[in-house]
Amino acid sequence: MKNFYGGMTDMSTQNAERISQKRRERAFQEAFTYQQFIDNAKVNVERFQANFEQYTLSRQELAYFKSLPEPINVLVLAHDWCGDVVANLPLFAKIERETGKLKLHILLRDPDNQDIAAAYLHKDGRNHIPTYVFFNGGEELGLFIERPDQITDLISIWKEEFWNLHSEWEGRDKALSELDEEVKRSLLRYLNEQRPKAREQEKTAIIESIRSILG
Repeated sequence: MKNFYGGMTDMSTQNAERISQKRRERAFQEAFTYQQFIDNAKVNVERFQANFEQYTLSRQELAYFKSLPEPINVLVLAHDWCGDVVANLPLFAKIERETGKLKLHILLRDPDNQDIAAAYLHKDGRNHIPTYVFFNGGEELGLFIERPDQITDLISIWKEEFWNLHSEWEGRDKALSELDEEVKRSLLRYLNEQRPKAREQEKTAIIESIRSILG
């Protein structure tokens, strides 16, 4: 099984205690489709829509997914407020719509699906969103968590740019949750402005990860 933890690859069978078949089936029954997820979103709807429209699949990418013998079920833990969900869930939805070879089952992690989140922890021991778990029938193939490592590297660069632009503000070395609200909003706004510039890079890296997971 190949797992991608925020861009890091793990070939082991970490998290041996996975969800049961009964729990998986209930999750699929309770899950949103992508359109239902968007219809119920409270924030970032325009950004979701813009990213969905802007993602385009090349002829080769379309050919790969269409060559898959059957659709792959993807269990997704997500929330509309998460920047990584906004950035890359629309790509999965675009693949689903244009090829029919991914079937998304989207769950809100909080509060009712923490048991699933606990079964698919990041290598840092915590759960992160988005989490994508791939199933072929009842067989778990692997998972992709959060974002490609290339994007994580870019976020670090963008954060440094932000603090260089605002050297008068305090909090450069603090966690996001520890920042003053005005500073936090400004930083998030800056990151949201930069992220679309890496859309193609993010798409390519995620599709490479999916192909590796699916074999």
